[in-house]
Amino acid sequence: MEVLIRRMLVLVIVLLLGFGPTGASGASPSGVLKQAIHWNISADWLDPAISSLSSSAYLTLYLLHDSLIKPMPEGPYAPCLAQSWTISPDSKVYEFRLRRNVKFHNGDPMTAEDVVFSFWRYKAAHAKAIHERTEKVEASDPYTVRFRFKEPFPDFLDYFIPGVASIGWVVPKKYIEKVGDAGYKRQPIGCGPYKFVEFSPGIRLVVEAFDQFWRKTPQIKRMEFYSTPETATRLVMVKRGEVDIATLMTGVFYHDAKKDPNLRLFTPLSPVPRIVYIASQWDPKSPWSDPRVRKAASLAIDRQTLADVHMPGTGPIGGFGLEGDPLTVQFPPDPYDPNRARKLLAEAGYPKGFHGGKYYPVEGGYWPYGEQVANYWKAIGISVDTILLDRPAWWANREGGKMKGAVFVDPVQSPMVAGCLSYLLGPGSYGSYPDIQALFSFYVSFHAI
Repeated sequence: MEVLIRRMLVLVIVLLLGFGPTGASGASPSGVLKQAIHWNISADWLDPAISSLSSSAYLTLYLLHDSLIKPMPEGPYAPCLAQSWTISPDSKVYEFRLRRNVKFHNGDPMTAEDVVFSFWRYKAAHAKAIHERTEKVEASDPYTVRFRFKEPFPDFLDYFIPGVASIGWVVPKKYIEKVGDAGYKRQPIGCGPYKFVEFSPGIRLVVEAFDQFWRKTPQIKRMEFYSTPETATRLVMVKRGEVDIATLMTGVFYHDAKKDPNLRLFTPLSPVPRIVYIASQWDPKSPWSDPRVRKAASLAIDRQTLADVHMPGTGPIGGFGLEGDPLTVQFPPDPYDPNRARKLLAEAGYPKGFHGGKYYPVEGGYWPYGEQVANYWKAIGISVDTILLDRPAWWANREGGKMKGAVFVDPVQSPMVAGCLSYLLGPGSYGSYPDIQALFSFYVSFHAI
């Protein structure tokens, strides 16, 4: 957990031929946009009640659904289905005024009753912890919802942010009561900008514009997302015009795309940092419990080379908070110093190195990135058993507690520091030190004052 890697970068290339603006805002949707994406989509991500913490699940959340508040260009807590809200001085009562005239994809109106239903139906990460803190959720009228908690809950809004939880995302009560949870997963209905059309696991997701979306009519009528883990295949698809966008071009493929005059290269920077989470560091019998060992593992990593190869145009970072977050503390990342790393291992009693257990690189298209980290460790004597899982399987293992005792490159999903701390030290944590846990508890209590 102390070996910070860096912020994630996703590269996107767009074919210039025949791809351009689809019309002015408010015009009828038109055109088809096809994308070759580097990850597989899980069927669970179609339902906010069981959606993963993975940033990959944002795709289906933002397309098909909507939340009371959510991160938008205007800020991390942008009004959406809730047009306004109030918080009591003791942070025990939150009241949301809902936006009127919001419709689900089947034409049913969205009301406070759906919000209450969605809150209690949520069963993914943090569900037990949040529900146990809740005294009452009531719809005082069709467009007002009041949450009352048993104790101060100053960071409640953070749990509406994808990557922390999806408990604030609203689904249609009447429809789900009619078709059941299984039927809803087969044919999900939300109040997002796009309606569900088709989903083939491991192959593609198809959606079409919802012309009654409350914010504005989407410009693109139909979008198709093709799960394509192989970078070379994604590049060929966009060159042939089979898709308009291909994600994650790294290494030689990045340079190939950069040279092609028919392709446009974008380098958006994600707010998701990647850390090495050492789940066995709290076991006193594990070599990882020695801070000198963890420091050695950090010094063994050449972060700048990692960035140059796998995330061109970026560099290492020294903290997992976003710039502008008042709680962010930035510090210099460890330098690349394998000689010092070997000395630290010797001082810790491992002059010939040791076996570090199972290692799960970050999922999907980032396997080469994670494997290079393992190679850096091997160079100083730390060997690991590398296990490669696709994105849905990786997250199922992470959230199911099946990585105990392992080492994994963990995407800390929340864009806000408070959410990161909750992720690392809260219900989803694999352990903590008493002094760190005490500081975290103090932070929660202090912000409740």
